[in-house]
Amino acid sequence: MAIFRRPNPSSRTPVYLQLMEQVKDALESGALRPGEPLPDVNRLAQDLVINPNAVARAYSELERERVITLRHGVAVGLALAHQFTDRSRAGLARRSARELVLENDRLAAQIAAEVAIRVQSNRELDLAREVQQRLFPQTHPPIVGLDYAGVCRPAHGIGGDYYDFIPLSGTEMGIAIADVSGKGISAALLMATVRAHLRDHTSRGVADLAAMMATLNRLVYESSTANRYASFFYGRYDALTRRLDYVNAGHNPPILWNGKDRVEGTEGGEETEGGAEFVRRLEPSGPVIGLIPDGSYVQRSVTLEEGDVLLLFTDGISETLNPSGEEWGEARLTEAIVAHRALPADELVDRIMRASEEFAGGAAQYDDMTLVAARVTGRGTCRAVA
Repeated sequence: MAIFRRPNPSSRTPVYLQLMEQVKDALESGALRPGEPLPDVNRLAQDLVINPNAVARAYSELERERVITLRHGVAVGLALAHQFTDRSRAGLARRSARELVLENDRLAAQIAAEVAIRVQSNRELDLAREVQQRLFPQTHPPIVGLDYAGVCRPAHGIGGDYYDFIPLSGTEMGIAIADVSGKGISAALLMATVRAHLRDHTSRGVADLAAMMATLNRLVYESSTANRYASFFYGRYDALTRRLDYVNAGHNPPILWNGKDRVEGTEGGEETEGGAEFVRRLEPSGPVIGLIPDGSYVQRSVTLEEGDVLLLFTDGISETLNPSGEEWGEARLTEAIVAHRALPADELVDRIMRASEEFAGGAAQYDDMTLVAARVTGRGTCRAVA
């Protein structure tokens, strides 16, 4: 329709208000007459190259002001309201100007409020991210004959993955990894709770890891909601005996590469042959923590030898997706470990992370990614990783 011109989208005046003014101008000038049909919403939006929602809102507001009458939701007929015909052109202009000022002020205030909320939210997220990073190991105490490293990459700045290296004595160290259900701040809070409980118990020199895990399970169950839980692996390594005692509470089985089968007992894991080597997975020995009040756990052990490599990981690593939606998978992860097993722990972690990224091919990842690598050097010193 010739009486309509395309509104200016860059104007401070909303598009729907510009359309309303065009209709009122046409009525005042006689270009439109009572009862004459207006274009339907989609047709006018197409002619003016604007969003149909703007046209629909303009028509709705005009009907509310009794300027037009909508028919069947699409076809539109004009109906002059009595008060409209009694107004002068100057009165209409003054009223329209007031409406525009009020609408602009309202929108400006709304935008300013939303920006302020986002700025504050970003500041709080930055602070939470900084606090969480301080919960990860800041130093790597030397342990004779053990080279170790770890990394955590949250998917959304902060997350629920956790890893830790806990000095227990001059020759003993605790190694932990956990994956809290959920994402964001709520998962990070539960991760901090798990860390606090673990640190408290290990400081007491607890010998029975199964009992310790049962206690942690109960504490997390009591301090979290029903849909919050964590898979958790904790191992205690003794450098003098090279013995790793551990409990796996529903976590992804850590991968151990060694030259022969040395796991004590047959229930400790599954082995797969890869050439002359063996790859062993330290399978779960109890349920995830925090899901049920009375979890039962079993402590297991494995004795390591020079050159053995232990890799702990969360499912954000093994479930890395490429653009086609294919998972990287534990088979490729295991291949990466075997291929780079001779590297120092920090370089091994870096190579695996890069291999995962290359497989992803730039596809967005939606889960936290955490890796811990420990390699028995047998040289009598520890290569501490910063």
